[in-house]
Amino acid sequence: MATERRIARIESRIRQEVAELFIRDLKDPRMKGLVSITRVKVARDLGHARVFYTVLGSERDRRTVARFIESARKFVQAHVASRLDLRVAPIVEFTYDDSIEKRSSVSKLIDQAIAADKAAAKSSRRKSSDEEE
Repeated sequence: MATERRIARIESRIRQEVAELFIRDLKDPRMKGLVSITRVKVARDLGHARVFYTVLGSERDRRTVARFIESARKFVQAHVASRLDLRVAPIVEFTYDDSIEKRSSVSKLIDQAIAADKAAAKSSRRKSSDEEE
């Protein structure tokens, strides 16, 4: 089993290699929208690496990019294997990272709650000043 520090180094290296590969070598019309590699999670035994990505674009762009990435998965895996100095290269899997969208929706909900609280406070202040007169 690898140490947490070593796993973190490998995750960082895989993230860097995959991101550079997407920018440099995977020029394809199906790569619509901006694709970002957000994080990589490597199993403790170093046998699997899950690469999380996000796409700036429409839902249709996201689905198109997902199909393209899946078709290029073995190429990406071979590239990662050749660039990393590991005895056994991890099996690379791609997963769409919706955490940014979730954070955005939570932020919107918080903003709405704050606005509702301000409106309620303003309304209660008006009500109390009307009662005093």
